[in-house]
Amino acid sequence: MSKVTMDSLQLAQNEVVSHGKVSHFPNDAKLNPIQKLSIIESLQESLQLEELLQNFAAMATRFVNFSALRLVSDDIQQQVSLFEGQRYYRSFSLNHKQNSLAIATFTRDTPFQQGEISKLRQLVQLLQLPLKHALQINRLQERVRNDYLTGIGNRAHFDESLNTSIKQQTRQNQQQDAGLVLMLLDLNKFKEINDTLGHPVGDQVLISFAQVLQSVIRSGDLAFRIGGDEFAMLLRPATEQSARMVINRLNQELQNTPLLAQYNVSASIGVSSWTPGLDSKQLIQQADTQLYADKSDTQKN
Repeated sequence: MSKVTMDSLQLAQNEVVSHGKVSHFPNDAKLNPIQKLSIIESLQESLQLEELLQNFAAMATRFVNFSALRLVSDDIQQQVSLFEGQRYYRSFSLNHKQNSLAIATFTRDTPFQQGEISKLRQLVQLLQLPLKHALQINRLQERVRNDYLTGIGNRAHFDESLNTSIKQQTRQNQQQDAGLVLMLLDLNKFKEINDTLGHPVGDQVLISFAQVLQSVIRSGDLAFRIGGDEFAMLLRPATEQSARMVINRLNQELQNTPLLAQYNVSASIGVSSWTPGLDSKQLIQQADTQLYADKSDTQKN
């Protein structure tokens, strides 16, 4: 899941909250044609999924107060957070021509009233068609951003995600859920497997290892293949302690996976934690230094 807290939503937040009190919202339960036209125009500004949801959330808070919007569709999860308040929720199904698109969930710290529920239902109906196109674009982009062999993120996706994550951490640095850990991994003696057993076996080892990576991380974390036998993971939010837990799970799964255990597959690992002021190159360099130190120790043993 990608959790987005955007500066562009600050204006919408200011409109709905003033000194901790909810400001005035339109009382009519039914949106008028002018309001609908304005909403439709707003939703046409971008069909990038994250931007579409940000625009929708900023616009929707002018009619109904809510603290967060979460969208779930197949393996895609997006969340736009405006401010704290997660006690009460209201979910709506979004469909297009009887085909299910997603579930949209609005949350806040007070119950939703019937008039507000009616407005939310009208709002998500206006979202359905642009969401359909945004989801199609997102899935096409995912194909381009994923590694052709293993199905996890490729190098371009890694670079993009790392830079985006650092920007988010810069904004969220004072929050309790902040924290970004980069983990670089390099398979040990993989060349021997390729040279001795052939590339088909080597490919299966890479595929199996990628599957193990995905199995040991949480829904908000990301795994990538960034080179031949080089991999990376972004853990967010995370600490050095949670990174150690991921490494322990990884080593255990390598032993429990028949193909990888058969060929005694292991990985050298380098870990670096983001701190304010670090850019992506510095974060990678720190993890890279640790990785090669770990690989040197492995080769000595």
